[in-house]
Amino acid sequence: MHSVVYDTELTIDQVLTALAEQPKEIAALTAGLARTRLHDPPSRGAWSLNEVLAHLRSCSDVWGKYIATIIAEDRPTIRATNPTTWIKSTNYPQLEFAPSLRAFTKQRGELLALLRPLPKAAWSRSAMVTGAGKPRERTVMEYARWLANHERSHVKHVGRIVTSQSTAALVKRRRACG
Repeated sequence: MHSVVYDTELTIDQVLTALAEQPKEIAALTAGLARTRLHDPPSRGAWSLNEVLAHLRSCSDVWGKYIATIIAEDRPTIRATNPTTWIKSTNYPQLEFAPSLRAFTKQRGELLALLRPLPKAAWSRSAMVTGAGKPRERTVMEYARWLANHERSHVKHVGRIVTSQSTAALVKRRRACG
């Protein structure tokens, strides 16, 4: 489907900028699209724009919760949750796109309010993460960077879906005018 590079090096400022801008980019790419374009997959087996958003919300829930826990507690132990498993406990895939995007954007604002005032040293705070293979130490920076990099790939994914739908609609109209 697409490759995700979770560990592309980013500075704290780059992470904060990406996390702030990506919901806005999704909003801009999808502004004014009809419900069918938001909710219908562009092809069989592909994700709809709404499914991409549901996936991003699920990842943001899980990784954002880890970040908040690491900031709030001193070296906590966190049991890993797969966002693909977590999404099954939500109604995100069934929600209408616009309210779901508003909720995603609001949640992002809350995460940024937690991250922006952190002193540089706090980005190195860590947790021991268990339940996904060998226990591993993970930091605030790792999770924030993963979230930023992962979303970047899906913002591009959203752009490709919108473009492919626009191209398909244009071809269809040209054939009809024929």
